Amino acid sequence: MARIAVIGSGAVGLFYGAQFVLAGHDVRFLLRRDFQRVARDGLVIDTTATPEIASARSGATLSIPATAFRACRDAAECADGGRPEWILVAVKTTAIDQLGALLAPLVGDGAEVIAMCNGLGIEERIAAWCDPEQIFGAMAHVCIRRRDDGTIHHQAHGRLLLGHLRDDATRLDRLVALVAEAGIAYDRCTCLREARWRKLVWNIPYNGLSVTVGAGGIATDAIMGDPALSNRVDELMREVISVANADLAAHGDPGRIDAAWADEMVARTRTMGAYQTSTLVDLRAGAALEVDALFSEPVRRARRLGVDIPAMEALLRAVRALDGSPRPAAG
Repeated sequence: MARIAVIGSGAVGLFYGAQFVLAGHDVRFLLRRDFQRVARDGLVIDTTATPEIASARSGATLSIPATAFRACRDAAECADGGRPEWILVAVKTTAIDQLGALLAPLVGDGAEVIAMCNGLGIEERIAAWCDPEQIFGAMAHVCIRRRDDGTIHHQAHGRLLLGHLRDDATRLDRLVALVAEAGIAYDRCTCLREARWRKLVWNIPYNGLSVTVGAGGIATDAIMGDPALSNRVDELMREVISVANADLAAHGDPGRIDAAWADEMVARTRTMGAYQTSTLVDLRAGAALEVDALFSEPVRRARRLGVDIPAMEALLRAVRALDGSPRPAAG
């Protein structure tokens, strides 16, 4: 049994943390908004049947009593009784600068950190507070949302893309074993940079278009049902893949992403139904949008590499106009 702390107990943190609870691990959730309810009532997750998550294979409602895990008000409480061996970080990237203070009471000798945030450069930023050798990435291709009452609705999928910051295969074995034991489907990636870009092939077009089309944004089914928007998805995916492969080549990484990956992402999206992306949820809630890691950093890398990306540039301008974020520095 491993001690696991979940920092950022939103939809992603609660959903995947729950899988580790069900696998018998000592899981501590750092909770703020929902602390009282979760500490009293436990976790409730409505799942949609999928082979990618063991607990969701039948589409059951999961009710996990509060006695099965620990609800914590602060990071120090998460370390009570022993520092965690694994720290699952699922905060919004708009709050990542606050992460150092949250990690300080938790990170000790051997503690390993799993970054489940979207975007580029996440693990490198976490390395300011942790040993780079102990940092992993786990990119979730899943449709989940937290309802107003704190319960979780799992709408589709659940597979993780797993990688290690230094691409250490032996260290990655440990994370793979943890994830597999919890019944979570995964793709093991020899290169974390490639894994991050693979997730962005989906995130950039769908998160971006979901908030920039229509006055209040649109869900994925509306994007896929509009031929013009479907063409924009294809165009954006092609550009993301071009930048990704240029970035991988520039860093001497052997992996490459081909058009078949874009086809797979589109096919998976067609099975999601009316899914609201995380960016759309933030927009409708009046929250800050995750512009920098999801949209600005990919554009900055394209500029440095000299890759022409007119569709990505236009999308960034549109998203930035909604969020009021500054332009990324050139070069």
